[in-house]
Amino acid sequence: MFGLNREVRPFLAGLILKTVLYGSWVLGLFPFKFDFRKSQLRRSRWLLFYGLIINYSLLLLLLFLGLEFLELRKVEAFDRNPVLERIDQLIGVMSMFSGLVINFMNLWGSKKVEEIVNEMLALENRDFKGLKITNCPKFNCFVIQKCMTLLGQLLTYLTANYGIPGNEAHLFMVLLVCLLHVSLVFNTMHYYIGILLVYRYVWLNNAQLEDLVSQRILIPSTDSSRIRQILALYNRLLDLNNKLVSTYEYHMILILTSWLAGNVVVVYFFIVYRVSMRKFSIFLIVFPQSLLINIWDFWLTIAVCDLTEKAGRKTSALLKRFTDLHNGDDELERSVNEFACHRKFQFQLCGLFSVNYKIGFRMIITSFLYLLCLVQFDYMNL
Repeated sequence: MFGLNREVRPFLAGLILKTVLYGSWVLGLFPFKFDFRKSQLRRSRWLLFYGLIINYSLLLLLLFLGLEFLELRKVEAFDRNPVLERIDQLIGVMSMFSGLVINFMNLWGSKKVEEIVNEMLALENRDFKGLKITNCPKFNCFVIQKCMTLLGQLLTYLTANYGIPGNEAHLFMVLLVCLLHVSLVFNTMHYYIGILLVYRYVWLNNAQLEDLVSQRILIPSTDSSRIRQILALYNRLLDLNNKLVSTYEYHMILILTSWLAGNVVVVYFFIVYRVSMRKFSIFLIVFPQSLLINIWDFWLTIAVCDLTEKAGRKTSALLKRFTDLHNGDDELERSVNEFACHRKFQFQLCGLFSVNYKIGFRMIITSFLYLLCLVQFDYMNL
């Protein structure tokens, strides 16, 4: 059974990656053509124009339909708690603003994305080509989990639209929101998959480095030239990671802000229905379900960044072990020590905060503190 899982997971991960790639092309999120002769991507002005037109047309259409059907939404909870209705409208405005900015930044930063992807293609086709071990289990697992969170979010949205009494959403508008949500998730998945690929390359390099350290222990005269190549490759991966983070930092700030606000509203909806209105219905399960899926999705991004940082720290430890085996190469030892002290993987957004477990816990605590402030502010309506 476990052998079957090891065979199925790479297939599923590959299928998901192809779906994200072709879906991004169709939605105008990946404005590149593949040059088979050079095995490199090339930015296309026609695809840039296509992505600009289709994404902003969908956003404007959603805004028009949202204003048209706003009066048809007669949700009972909004009549009971006007503050909840205002917050729901504010979240809608924030989502629309996030969509506008993220799509603009996606097209504006396409040149940087082209450089990043071409560098990854060079790593895949030249530096890591021919390795015996290429399957990274955690890479496949995280890709599959990300896809599951997307499916869970779509299911939760459909359940909320057709389960909440008085929420008469138009079918075309529901489909349009689902399409835009998929587009937004695909945008963020570019960053997510990029970080995972960096982790995979670091993981592959660590496997080679462990073999070299083992050979050095058994055969002290082992040539250390390969260590210089690995050190140079790690410097390339660090530069690639910094480019990736700087390209998508505004995307991630908006996504994290939307996540924080969305979770507060989800819990407040549940409080209004369950406590204030004393409703007992099976559809109420959609609120804790949405909260858990959002936390899971958010935590995947935190876990991927932390996983890459740990892989980089393992590289430093392995390089230090190699130089400690009386290598006698002072220049190599200085390079390794400088690398271990100053060249580390970091995921800082605009220099404000780092994406790691510590900030993840703080954001979860902050969301509940905002919820408490909201309950205290609107206590008389509960």
